[in-house]
Amino acid sequence: MKRLTGFSLLAVFLLLGSCKAIKKLGQFYVSYNTQAVFPANLPVNVPLTIASPDIATNSSQVFANNNTNAKLIQNVTLSQLTLNITSPSGQTFSFLKNVSIYLSSDSLPEVEIAYKQDIPANINDTLNLDVTGVDLQAYLKASQIKIRIAGITNRITTSDINANVYAKFFVQANLLAVL
Repeated sequence: MKRLTGFSLLAVFLLLGSCKAIKKLGQFYVSYNTQAVFPANLPVNVPLTIASPDIATNSSQVFANNNTNAKLIQNVTLSQLTLNITSPSGQTFSFLKNVSIYLSSDSLPEVEIAYKQDIPANINDTLNLDVTGVDLQAYLKASQIKIRIAGITNRITTSDINANVYAKFFVQANLLAVL
């Protein structure tokens, strides 16, 4: 009887450990990059809006590469959003007072995904934004997404400012649903 109880406990622990391992296998990151141009001579303290071109999610392929599919996705959250100035050389984000990033698709409403308020004057050419934590699984399952940058400037710029927009999403799939 002791052997049977011990074996049963061992089996339960192994099963729980396997479930945790399978759950971890269902976790992965997806990254997207797009370009944005902040035009020269924007008025100070006036709202600005910059839209990105459509970004193909390639979600079916991304999910397949991670041994899952759209039906098994439980949760998608933005883990990082970074703006990085690519030109002109030496330009910083000190021209911005506030910035917000929004995500949308043709069939889904726009949602705020990241922001930075009161951007310091001594900021460099890389700006890490605060993420909102909203569930974005429907957006990553869409075939295309759009990013919109909204903000307020605090000084006039004399030339266009080109920036890379890097978004990194954390995806959680339920691989146990397959078993």
